[in-house]
Amino acid sequence: MDRRRCTPLFNTCPFRQCFSILIVLVIVLVSIPIESVDGEESNFEEKITLLDVRVLDSTCLNEESCNAWQPSNLIEYFGADWCEPCLEIEEEIDKIDYNDSVIIQHHPSLDDLSFLQYSKLKFDNQYRLLFIPSIVINGQGLLTGSSQGLEVNQAIKEFNGSFNGIDDLELNNGTLYWNASSGYYLNLWMLEETPHEFENYSHQNLATSFLSFDSGNKSADISNWTKDWKGRIVFMLEDPGVANLTSASSQPLGNFDFNEQQNSSDEELNLDEMNPSTLALLVGIFLFLILLPALIMFLGLLKQGKEFPNLEQE
Repeated sequence: MDRRRCTPLFNTCPFRQCFSILIVLVIVLVSIPIESVDGEESNFEEKITLLDVRVLDSTCLNEESCNAWQPSNLIEYFGADWCEPCLEIEEEIDKIDYNDSVIIQHHPSLDDLSFLQYSKLKFDNQYRLLFIPSIVINGQGLLTGSSQGLEVNQAIKEFNGSFNGIDDLELNNGTLYWNASSGYYLNLWMLEETPHEFENYSHQNLATSFLSFDSGNKSADISNWTKDWKGRIVFMLEDPGVANLTSASSQPLGNFDFNEQQNSSDEELNLDEMNPSTLALLVGIFLFLILLPALIMFLGLLKQGKEFPNLEQE
């Protein structure tokens, strides 16, 4: 009776063909050039986002119509009621002339009862801030931390506002009319007096509500929004995107880029800045290591097949 020693399953021709195809695919993947996409990178480009600022006081609601006025500076203060160092900074902010500059106090912390989601979005997405307290002056200057925050009055002198984009803005019987550059957003921040959660005093200019319109619309009915409102409305003509902030501090840490939220190790491994050929080589090595066990198994089975050739026995 004839007997034939069977070759191992993995030593058959179909497996050899599949393995050869797999090796070819790895070589092709490694050789493909990796190109950066400029369009995607431009979405994260930092720029000047604040174009113009106007202010309306609630006292004008008693009149048939009122026109907004333009402040010399806009100070956006990001604080929290649980923040003890913020108390000293708020005392410094109180020294600012409210008739010349406008102050928006934001509470972006979820731990505050007076937390406002839109303030958090501005803190995280537009300014990419890391710390409370932080102060942004005219959409460009940044003071972050309790020590730098005490420099706010001095920093205002170095970051004078140069606002342009809104020609006129008027509130008439609950309808807002404006004439502004198109292609931007007209963002409205309602400021109201709000009691401090722990201390025996009130925040005079805390952001409590927010509206946004396309600057090209020219008008909007905000009568329901301004009903029973007492305080200020700050109108900001803004270009959407990430703001390019520059340190306004005279302290040594003032040159640190607080917009960058990645740590140093992340920067070293930033694939967006890695050389394409280096990235391709790393991908090739990674794929080779994945296939290495299968390659060793294949060579072992191939050797085993040679040691036991097909023999015909009678």
